[in-house]
Amino acid sequence: MAEKTIVLNKERKVTLTSFICHKKETPAILILPGGAYNECSINEGRPVAEKFNSLGFNCFVLCYSVGKHYKWPYPLEDLENAMEHIKENSKDYCISKDKIILAGFSAGGHLAGAGATMAKNKPFAAILCYPALSRETIEYSAPGAPDITDNIDENTCPCFIASSRNDWIVPIENTHRFVRALDKYYIDYEEHIYGFSMHGFSIGKEVNAVPPLFCSRVGDWVEESASWINDIVTGSYISIRDSAEYQDKYAEYFSSKNSVSLILGNEEAKKLFKKRHLKYYLLIEAAKMKIGDFVERVSIRNVLTFLQVSTEAFEKIDETLKDIRINR
Repeated sequence: MAEKTIVLNKERKVTLTSFICHKKETPAILILPGGAYNECSINEGRPVAEKFNSLGFNCFVLCYSVGKHYKWPYPLEDLENAMEHIKENSKDYCISKDKIILAGFSAGGHLAGAGATMAKNKPFAAILCYPALSRETIEYSAPGAPDITDNIDENTCPCFIASSRNDWIVPIENTHRFVRALDKYYIDYEEHIYGFSMHGFSIGKEVNAVPPLFCSRVGDWVEESASWINDIVTGSYISIRDSAEYQDKYAEYFSSKNSVSLILGNEEAKKLFKKRHLKYYLLIEAAKMKIGDFVERVSIRNVLTFLQVSTEAFEKIDETLKDIRINR
């Protein structure tokens, strides 16, 4: 493994350490250790990088402005500089410059959240572990730091969150409130809340986060997040913005992604759909009779997928409906 540390800001002692062990281009994991903006935790740096290395990722650890060098927005500036450096040297690092994933812990989770919501150089995705996201929680150790949830909008990147139900340093409401905001803006996310664990479980047993104080499964988030990243990278992930709920609310024209009720409730759309795709229309009517009216809330695409209809049908349906405007 090639390990190298560069200085991004000498005055504030900001460093970026690369952990490159794959010569084939990979997504990059940029790790932001926690430490209450007073330090950068050792357990949330190198061990995390080595774990993600073993799962096929080239990694970086950013030691951002902390302690006497802390002042917001210095940490966010450090993150922006790290992102720019990694992108500019992506070929040398063997990483995909458009697939940089932040992985932040506690205060580092706050910084990763800022990257996901506020940064100019937004990441491809963000992994937030027991993140201190609310102003009430982070203000104690980082005066002037923003409330991350208040900054979520439609441009926030996909997020993976891992937290503990009884974390007494970062209350679980930090996660709950964050996820509610992601739901509001239809941002893709995956949420893992472990039933019990002390704060700072990092990657689990490898850093001695073991029972009885830590749930034996707290390290599982690493493999789970790696699989989640792979789903997004390969395109096998079904975005919430492909859902009937989102499409019915925001799409300008009809498509197979709209709900059964919206399409069949529009006379023009229903007439064309029934005329050109009668067998699919009859399949949907049969599904409604057999399964129930809740089918009406599901997209035509999802219903037909459930009925094992070829995906080629969706393109034909989309072609039929594409010129019919949705009037709200």
